[in-house]
Amino acid sequence: MLVNLAFSVANLLKTLVIIETILLVLSFGFVVASMFLSVSAGYIFALFILALAGCESALGLSLLIIFFRNRGVGATFESLSSLKG
Repeated sequence: MLVNLAFSVANLLKTLVIIETILLVLSFGFVVASMFLSVSAGYIFALFILALAGCESALGLSLLIIFFRNRGVGATFESLSSLKG
């Protein structure tokens, strides 16, 4: 059961990262289109899309934190010092 939960959380996080990338590319497209068409509406849409992408990344980060808290894995200074090269 725990293994299936780990795979579903990993797939959920991958999906959130892909959605965020799509939103960033979409906002870039709106900015470029508004530059060529000399319309300011594209900039406004891009701001809304970037706000949506920020909320989505906050949701993904909170899911990641909750997942690691439930598994009992924490980031302590002792565990971080073992990561030195």
